[in-house]
Amino acid sequence: MAKKILWSGDVILPAPTTLSVNDEIIWSSDTGRTLSGYMVGSVIAEKKNLSIKWEWLTEKEVQKIKSRLIAGFFPLSFKDDGLNFTINAYRGTLSKEHYGEIGDGNYYYRSVTADVIQR
Repeated sequence: MAKKILWSGDVILPAPTTLSVNDEIIWSSDTGRTLSGYMVGSVIAEKKNLSIKWEWLTEKEVQKIKSRLIAGFFPLSFKDDGLNFTINAYRGTLSKEHYGEIGDGNYYYRSVTADVIQR
């Protein structure tokens, strides 16, 4: 059974080698420092940003990732702070380091990385 670390809908994605979750604070547009250096502004939201890295994937596993981390918006679920989160997200560049075939009939990728940002 696949390890459920990242999933989109009912599709469990390959387990990442590393998953970093950042809690980004979004400030109001009038945020800044006054002439005296005092910080002003209001927090308007907190969003999740994920940095994901997979290593040693088959071509089939990479195709599964690409079918869920699409160009545009998509749901992505993960666990953070003891809770399951599902965010509506988009991704940055999906980078793949190719390795090639090793004689077992599969094509391998040394690493695949993506940043996923909550909408």
